[in-house]
Amino acid sequence: MDNVAVHAQDTVRPLTLAEQLLSIFLRALPIKHGRHRLLDYIAPRAFTQDGMLVEIALNGKHIIVDPSDLVGWHFAILKSFDPEVVEILNAACEGSNGEVFWDIGANKGSCFCGLAAKRNNVRVVAIEPQASLAPTNLHNLQTLCSTGYEYVQAGIGESETELELTIPENNKGRASLNLRNKRPTDVTEKIKIKTAKNIASQSKYGWPSLIKLDVEGYEPQVIRALAPCFSQGHCKVLVFENHKRETAAFDEIRKLIVPHGYNLYGIRKTPWATYLLPCEAQIENTTDYAAIRKDTAESNRALGRLIHH
Repeated sequence: MDNVAVHAQDTVRPLTLAEQLLSIFLRALPIKHGRHRLLDYIAPRAFTQDGMLVEIALNGKHIIVDPSDLVGWHFAILKSFDPEVVEILNAACEGSNGEVFWDIGANKGSCFCGLAAKRNNVRVVAIEPQASLAPTNLHNLQTLCSTGYEYVQAGIGESETELELTIPENNKGRASLNLRNKRPTDVTEKIKIKTAKNIASQSKYGWPSLIKLDVEGYEPQVIRALAPCFSQGHCKVLVFENHKRETAAFDEIRKLIVPHGYNLYGIRKTPWATYLLPCEAQIENTTDYAAIRKDTAESNRALGRLIHH
């Protein structure tokens, strides 16, 4: 899906002066983590609710973001979202001539944008089922991914089918196949589900060496679909989301991955640092985890510096 209509010029605007000043202030703070929480406190929503997209510069290249919900607003102001996840993936690229990165549940593309802006030789396969997100994601992939990219407008599962995705109002990042407590303002969308094996076989890049997985509670099903990628050792690093209430899902993910030569780590952060904490179970106050192939953890110095022994 490489062809996309360019956004009409009058639907894209620069940051307003107030937004620019807020962005400069927050990004100038002498901390590594905590800016996103401050933004939630100072300005949880965009100042201007005009329905327009915003153009921002990312490492000298101009990309487009939608500030109308949480992820887009944070990316517009801070030029990042979940920066600790991008840091882990960026470290995994050290010494590489070009990794293949599957961004599963790409949403508005904050992760692939963040990584591609740092590593211009990474080959991105963005996998996102929401139809409304495709034009902007494709525009940004074309802008940032000089070595190539692919876009898959689908979800990943164990069989080819169609499912109903629930999309909460004002937060497309929480779109889920397993959403609890649906609200009247939520919308639904029928989406295609493809197997990971078929995506890999149809891709010119094959299986990924790096994976980010954020599918709001559907992670075990996706990892089962990715079984050949782990059993054959293609993937060096997987970063995935797991909440406290999802203990059974964490245990299943551990059983699916660890036997193939991977260790699990909680991604922890302080205002000044990111580190990886080895774990065999969920860690209190941690929602992001990494599965790292043992030989990668031993040989990659950038990752080694992040691992807390």
